[in-house]
Amino acid sequence: MGYKEVIKKIVYAAFNKAKKESLLMLKTPLSKHISSKIEKEYKTCISEKTFIRYYDKYIGGREKATGEPNRHILDLLCKYIGYENFVDFYNKEKNLPIKKQII
Repeated sequence: MGYKEVIKKIVYAAFNKAKKESLLMLKTPLSKHISSKIEKEYKTCISEKTFIRYYDKYIGGREKATGEPNRHILDLLCKYIGYENFVDFYNKEKNLPIKKQII
């Protein structure tokens, strides 16, 4: 599985978790929820706009959308979805399919 596929799985998982936690459906409120949770739990501020761009690129399929998460953001997203970090996520999930439940 390629690096972009791994990122896509992480972004899907983060938005699915946000959807379950908040009962929201749209990308902007879900992005705000993820941003708020990461800030509260991990004392790191990442703009909701960043997560909107990730949504557009990895869920919305807009390949030309800007935004590649760096390793620190990937680690935080993996912690948010229940893993220790990016490496832990990759080792446990690399062969499982993407769960496409967000629209």
